[in-house]
Amino acid sequence: MPFVAAPVIIPEVIRPILSKFAKSRTFSARQVQRAKIILLAADGLDNMQISNQVGLGQDSVSKWRSRFIKRIPLLREIAEKDPSGLEKAVSSFLNDSPRPGQPMHYTDEQIIKILETACRNPEELGYEASHWSLNLLVDAVIKAGIVDSISAKTVSRFLKYGGIHPHLVRYWLHSSEKVDSPETFAEKVNEICTVYHEAEAACAAGGHTISVDEMTGIQALEHKYPDKPVIPGKATRMEFEYIRHGTTSLIGFFDVATGRVESPYLNPTRTEEDFVDAIRALVETDPRASWTFVCDGLNTHKSESLVRFVAQQCGLTEDLGRKGKSGILKNLESRGEFLHRGDHRIRIVYTPKHCSWMNQIEIWFGIINRRLLKRKSYKSIEELKASILRFIEQYNLMAKPFKWTYKGVPLVV
Repeated sequence: MPFVAAPVIIPEVIRPILSKFAKSRTFSARQVQRAKIILLAADGLDNMQISNQVGLGQDSVSKWRSRFIKRIPLLREIAEKDPSGLEKAVSSFLNDSPRPGQPMHYTDEQIIKILETACRNPEELGYEASHWSLNLLVDAVIKAGIVDSISAKTVSRFLKYGGIHPHLVRYWLHSSEKVDSPETFAEKVNEICTVYHEAEAACAAGGHTISVDEMTGIQALEHKYPDKPVIPGKATRMEFEYIRHGTTSLIGFFDVATGRVESPYLNPTRTEEDFVDAIRALVETDPRASWTFVCDGLNTHKSESLVRFVAQQCGLTEDLGRKGKSGILKNLESRGEFLHRGDHRIRIVYTPKHCSWMNQIEIWFGIINRRLLKRKSYKSIEELKASILRFIEQYNLMAKPFKWTYKGVPLVV
């Protein structure tokens, strides 16, 4: 004889409460689901039909059907003696039953102190360690008298709730210019943002806005054995051992308005002569246009050779002075001021110190590194160079400018 689920008869005083739970958007999903199970059971549906409607297994449906039938006498008694407490009783019933095990017995104050300990340097408490492990933190909070005993698993749970991750580290670079000279820092950042936001208009007027930097030490690494291709259930496997075939450097020119990489310059060195040669080759593609370059303040970007090149291109006949002695060529600062002048057809806008994130070419360097250089195998420098040039050629076919949404540093008046 087939199994027939026990019929469910809901007392009239309880049905409106269950209907409220079943339609609620504020009660927990489990309470809503269980209320629906009981209502559908009362409507005559069997466990399989209810299971299909509420998305719960038949065993769970059967369990809550049986639980409600057993609870009906108590709910009727509450309805007679304390009608105002009936909804609370139904809510309590629809919640999970208490689970076995020792209840949590740590106070809020203890938890806060555990989190505060996790935010301290272990060396402050006498531990020769760079960061906390769970076992080390357990030892520390017990020795400090915060708790008598605690498990590493419980500490891990507290850290998770507090959003504290002692095992993780993120690098950052201190910008002395931002701290020591905030006004100068803000001026430089805002100027670069303005240059980026006006790049499209400058391009329409025949000008060029170029983000430039060097990608140095690009290694031609040959994997000692061929990679194993991806197959279902397994990622690509790359041989750990490799053979070095030397390095090259790339001076990249990223056109801010078009998103193209123009006139890539590949060379083993990156001297000031290399930088000037690369700039010259790019400028000669449109010798009469205006050019604005965004780059960092490296000494090769403020060199004597670059000053003389810009002066020649702009038709300037003024005395440039002598390097290390006088005039424009005297030092890095004087040369940088000359190259930055806004009345020159070719000018350079320098990023603040340790602010490579302001240079859009760095974003593109990340792209070529992820998509090509990180995993590809090369048997020679020549093969590496050819691969980079092919990548750039293909990249330019689909190139789009980066969407620079940063507006700059707000100025406090």
